[in-house]
Amino acid sequence: MKLKQITPWMTSRNMSRLIKSQTIKSWLLEKGPITKRISKNYEFELNLLKDDIASINQEERDFLCHDGRDIKVREVILLADRSPLVYAKSLIPSATIKYGFAELGKLGRKPLGDILFEKEIFFKTNVMYAEFSYNENIFWGRKTRYLVKELPLSVMEVFLLDEK
Repeated sequence: MKLKQITPWMTSRNMSRLIKSQTIKSWLLEKGPITKRISKNYEFELNLLKDDIASINQEERDFLCHDGRDIKVREVILLADRSPLVYAKSLIPSATIKYGFAELGKLGRKPLGDILFEKEIFFKTNVMYAEFSYNENIFWGRKTRYLVKELPLSVMEVFLLDEK
């Protein structure tokens, strides 16, 4: 899925000033696993798009605070009643898998959020927000940096909600 970022990453304060929809804000500010929220109201499904070692761009390296080598890039679409609701892209350095938490390397079709919120070893260190476009539609997303045993990973989620 080729989303185009159309605003710079911003803080929650700046994001809150720009978004009028309380529904979109509630998804962006969700504290728990997105998968659980979807499952509560819809039939949940995860569509795995990519799960490979790949290169990342400089902005992703800077946010991750990592040199960008040996990064597992995982892309998924989370579906609600068979309709795409969330595009997610996770960046997990091999060292984070090897020395932080090995289960990160064996996710398969299991949602990453299920692990991030069931284990008390993950610490959220930074969250940023931005607008994206796809097929002439505008969507909001967030990216979050986590640490596990002082080793980084990041998750970007774009909420494919058509509310304004």
